[in-house]
Amino acid sequence: MGDPTKVFLFILVTDMFVGFHSAEGWNVLLESFTHHFGLPENEAVIQMFIATVPVIIDSCIKFWIFIYLTRFSPSASAIYERMNT
Repeated sequence: MGDPTKVFLFILVTDMFVGFHSAEGWNVLLESFTHHFGLPENEAVIQMFIATVPVIIDSCIKFWIFIYLTRFSPSASAIYERMNT
């Protein structure tokens, strides 16, 4: 797999699960999860989860990319920075 493909997949995955546009997706996922397991739906807890967990996941992924991708594939790191600006 080439470096541009790796970078594209990183950006696609991070935007899908932790991007700014994914709040509705998280909301549907968490509501269906609570419904499936018979838990009471608490809108405040769901909104707090959506406001914090994707940001933490995004930070961890970007940290991983910054630290480890530069070691294993410096050209992919450069491509990622150019695509992400």
